[in-house]
Amino acid sequence: MELNCLELSVRERLKQKFDRTLTIGRVANLTRPHQGRGQCLYRDQCIRGCPQGAYFSSNSSTLPAAAKTGNMTLRPHSIVGELIYDDKQGKATGVRVIDALTKQTYEFSSRIIFLNASTLASTAIMLNSKSRRFPDGFGNDSGELGHNLMDHHFAGAWGRSEEFADRQPQGQRPNDICVPRFRNVREKSKDYVRGFYYGGRAGRSGWWRSLWEPSLAGAKLKKTLAEPGSWNMSLQAFGESLPRHENRVYLKPDQLDSWGLPLLAVSCEFGENEAKMTADMKASGLEMLEAAGLKDIASFGG
Repeated sequence: MELNCLELSVRERLKQKFDRTLTIGRVANLTRPHQGRGQCLYRDQCIRGCPQGAYFSSNSSTLPAAAKTGNMTLRPHSIVGELIYDDKQGKATGVRVIDALTKQTYEFSSRIIFLNASTLASTAIMLNSKSRRFPDGFGNDSGELGHNLMDHHFAGAWGRSEEFADRQPQGQRPNDICVPRFRNVREKSKDYVRGFYYGGRAGRSGWWRSLWEPSLAGAKLKKTLAEPGSWNMSLQAFGESLPRHENRVYLKPDQLDSWGLPLLAVSCEFGENEAKMTADMKASGLEMLEAAGLKDIASFGG
């Protein structure tokens, strides 16, 4: 997908000033039809589902492919509670699931098991999968299962452009721009380790700007909303977190959900390294937008 006019302008200036790259963000959206799936219509409503299958999902891609083999059985309303471990074989041989509607328990066996329930849910299933071999959770010989939880921290900068008043972006592109990580790669920091990258985008402010203009009403409001606002651009950094043993998730066996499974508790906070990185994320965003010629710049986050 293409960068718009302001993003291209910022790209050129960042390259000249800092030798940093601004490029289009990578997303799982088709820009042309492919194998029965349609192309992206630039609605930026991927979260609602994609009727034409342009946005990759199991519904549009992998499940239809599996169904065509004739060897797939899809069982909805199944909540995986735990893995079944076989002492004789020395491996997991199946899963125990709970029907979300009837609360009846079923067991399914398989030669290969893929545990793809996302970070927290996969960890919860493993912690709940206790056996004689793994009394503290599946694979948890080290006791580290659930520890060293990491998440991104966010901060950035925003600014307004006085250029391109005669230009208007077409459609609603679903992806952001990307400024790949440069800190502690080519440009070293004395204050912290690891680094961050920037997402963000440029566009013209729309109808929502009237939320901050309560005096507008009637014909004046309609006229204002029909006119495009100024060009703006944001740079939002996604920072790495250090793994720390005390940041963890754990089960609460005395608190069960509606299906009788223990709730997962989360205990996590950012440390000094993240705080110092956040300050740099804001300062670097301001520095880049100022170099790119934007006005009224301000930082956010942290």
